[in-house]
Amino acid sequence: MSDDSGSSLSRMLAILDRFNIERFEWTVEDLSQAMGYTPSSAYRYVRALSRAGLLTRLPAGTYVVGAKIIELEALTRRVDPIVLAAQPVLAELSRQTGCTCMLSSVYGDRLINVAQHVGLEPVEIAYTRGEPLPWFRGAPGPAVLAFMSTQRARKLYEKFGEARAEKLPSEDADDQGWREMRGRLKTIRQAGYCVSFGELQSQLVGFGVPVIPQTEPIGSISLVCTRQRADLLDSQGIGKLIVEQVRGLNKKIAP
Repeated sequence: MSDDSGSSLSRMLAILDRFNIERFEWTVEDLSQAMGYTPSSAYRYVRALSRAGLLTRLPAGTYVVGAKIIELEALTRRVDPIVLAAQPVLAELSRQTGCTCMLSSVYGDRLINVAQHVGLEPVEIAYTRGEPLPWFRGAPGPAVLAFMSTQRARKLYEKFGEARAEKLPSEDADDQGWREMRGRLKTIRQAGYCVSFGELQSQLVGFGVPVIPQTEPIGSISLVCTRQRADLLDSQGIGKLIVEQVRGLNKKIAP
């Protein structure tokens, strides 16, 4: 494949990134404007994605994700070796703690929930299977970031992080925000796990541990529960329990 054809493929597949929970319907004209593609290129890309089943045209002339996405998602549940290896771990952690347990995986610059085991108490989680998680809030994202290279974590911060010192010039605010975040990540790395109180949902507490079968984290195992249940649990003990379970998972999936 030539470089030009590879570039065209990347540009075509980039269209799929535009479909998310905030906007799940697009016209070809809007895609063309949003992505800076010529109308002819946008039509060609959308037509190819539709033939592959990745997009579907609605009667109103808008497009949504196609049935092929659902087919591939179902296939992932059944054959993904990491998901299959993690399911018993999620079930065991849920049994021991009563918490809802999740596996989240790194895909490029996103962290996405890919599997879940419901705990004893009814907990409505905002970030369900298939939804990208915030990198710098909650437990799953920071747990992974703490074990990434500083360079990669900084790049993600520059793309997704928020400056915390609003009164400072933007560059100074970014630097100060990164210093604060780097300090938090260092603390998480030393502990081996992350604890988050109400950062994603005010009434919930999260615990997160990175999955590292080799040298770089590929995702995280996290537990979620209400503040009432968290008050009954030993946070340090829960963190160590997850670390122990994930250590066994790392051995199973290591090449």
